[in-house]
Amino acid sequence: MPHALRFVACLLLSAVSLLAGPPRRPAWFLAGERIYREGRLPSGAPLQGSIQGDRPVTGLALTCASCHMWSGLGSQEGGANEGGVVIPPVDAPSLFHPRFQALPRIKGADRDRLGLKASPLRPAYSEASLARTLRTGIDPTGRELNAGMPRYHLKPAEMALLIRYLKTLSAAPTPGVDDKILRFATIFGPEVTAADREAMLKPLQAFIAFNNEMPRHFGHRMYRTHAGANLVQDHRTFTLVPWILSGPRATWPRQLEARYRKEPVFALLGGMAAGSWQPIHDFCEAWRIPCLFPITDLPVVSDTNRYTLYFSRGLQQEGEAAARFLAQDAAPEAGTRVVQLVQGKAGEALSLGFETAWRELGRPSARRQTLADGQVLDAAFLKDLIAREQPSALLLWVGPEHLPAMGRPQTADGRALPLLISAGAWGPRVYDLPEDLREATYLTYPYRHPEDEARALRNTVPSLAREADRRDRSRIPSRMYSLVQVLSKALVNLQGAYTRDHLLDRIALLPDQSLPDFERLVFGPGQRYASRGCYIMQLTNGPEPSLVKRSGWLIQ
Repeated sequence: MPHALRFVACLLLSAVSLLAGPPRRPAWFLAGERIYREGRLPSGAPLQGSIQGDRPVTGLALTCASCHMWSGLGSQEGGANEGGVVIPPVDAPSLFHPRFQALPRIKGADRDRLGLKASPLRPAYSEASLARTLRTGIDPTGRELNAGMPRYHLKPAEMALLIRYLKTLSAAPTPGVDDKILRFATIFGPEVTAADREAMLKPLQAFIAFNNEMPRHFGHRMYRTHAGANLVQDHRTFTLVPWILSGPRATWPRQLEARYRKEPVFALLGGMAAGSWQPIHDFCEAWRIPCLFPITDLPVVSDTNRYTLYFSRGLQQEGEAAARFLAQDAAPEAGTRVVQLVQGKAGEALSLGFETAWRELGRPSARRQTLADGQVLDAAFLKDLIAREQPSALLLWVGPEHLPAMGRPQTADGRALPLLISAGAWGPRVYDLPEDLREATYLTYPYRHPEDEARALRNTVPSLAREADRRDRSRIPSRMYSLVQVLSKALVNLQGAYTRDHLLDRIALLPDQSLPDFERLVFGPGQRYASRGCYIMQLTNGPEPSLVKRSGWLIQ
């Protein structure tokens, strides 16, 4: 083949490899994973078994992952889930090696080197001995497992699939981490300004630098103990690279894949992009890469996402809060005849959240008027709409650019019409609301009250506390502070077992966190939206209005 043709062929092959998509997992792997995670057999039937002697259980109550977590690493040595029960690991390195009471993660020659002479609690499992244990609840030493551990009723072929899957669980090296380095990335959309990129990267880089300074202290005598040796062994140097996207959103998946193939990362931290997070979310789900706390008002709201952890459900959550507020008669004058004015992606998310919650509350479907892009509300349009629909409340799921022309919406008898707007969508522009609209206007407000925020942060993060009352403040540093707090706690709890599912498992096991911006961040298995509430606020009168709560923290 001529040299030029060979060169073109290589380019084509390279392009194909870049577009190859995420790794394809074989059918046996997916079938075993489904048994482990979902309690579902290859036939589609639910898994069957028994606990506490002979009490039958089925399906989700039997999933291995519900106790041992997706990573298979359970609650780790020395830790316990609720009730004080330690859930032992069932990942491949734990099952197929001897199990020790003290320092169980140190194995083989490393135990001899450290002078650890104790006999194992049990030998390594073989496929046959593991199958017997799963069926009978008796381990290879004859010891009976905890009564809460199910005894599985599996056919030989089904048992073989589960064990074959367990032999892969947390066994292969995780991309983005080796015995020295743990790699992270942060994603920015093309429209994110340099100032916003710096605001996000600065606290993340400070966290990276703090971690990377730790080896300076490893000569201290505390690190010469067995436990200290574990800490030294577990430590990794962190790196962080920004992935700045360009061009149309349709090209982002290819750009992300090319970046990842060039330099795999363990997890994505933060990130910002205008519009929906969907392209990045889909990439992370397909490649099984944790994406922790991106800053977006338009997250993907789903019951099935696993790998993206959001601060909240964004604007959709505010729409839900508006529905609960009106349904609770917190604004009794609003009644139930509601009209939504909707414009753009933000308006669509707010409307979807409201309509979903409104129907769940047994209310009739709200009327909806969609505005074209660029269409601006004016007083005549609103007067005609109100006369035609006779609403008891108007939900303005539009931007603040409509304020100058809209006038003061009112009923036929001259009463001010109750309005709801989104503080999350309007940002600091909520303070531009004219004084004659404030008494009838309610704001969905997904954050802690500014005065409460300042008090909460004064003794913990003074630099953020000083910013809490600023109306135009950027919430980027405070969000990244929260991310760092959650991430650092989870990384410590990994105890050197650096797998992606384990990272998400450890975050799921964290207690509720009181951190900047939100009332609280709540975690748990399968919980992918950490802040679950929203306030309804109003503005006071006067040239320097402040926010006043008109509801409690409305939990979704």
